[in-house]
Amino acid sequence: MKVLKQSSWQPIITAFAIWFVHFMMLWAAGEIWPHQRTANALAWAFTAIALLAVGVHYVRLKARHADGSLPGWSYRFARGAVAIATAAVMFTALPSVVFLP
Repeated sequence: MKVLKQSSWQPIITAFAIWFVHFMMLWAAGEIWPHQRTANALAWAFTAIALLAVGVHYVRLKARHADGSLPGWSYRFARGAVAIATAAVMFTALPSVVFLP
C-alpha cells in the first residue's frame, strides 16, 4: 500500500486560510452589529483565536520540517506565509481598536 505524500503547498494555504476565516468573521460581525461594542468585542476574540491558530500552525510546521517531511524551500515559503498571515490578522483587527464606538 502506498502512502500519499502531503502536498507542499498545504502549509502555505493553511496560513492564508486562517487569515481569510478571520477576515470573514470580522466582516460579518461588522455587518451584523455596525458601529457597536459587540462587533469590537467579537473582533478582539476572533483575533485572539486566529493568532492562536497561526501559532499552532507554526508549531506543527516546525515539527513537520524537523521530521523531514517538509522540504527546505516549502518550509521557507510556509514561514513567510505565517508571517504574512499574522500581520494580516493584526492589520484586519486594527479598525476595532482605532474606531471605538
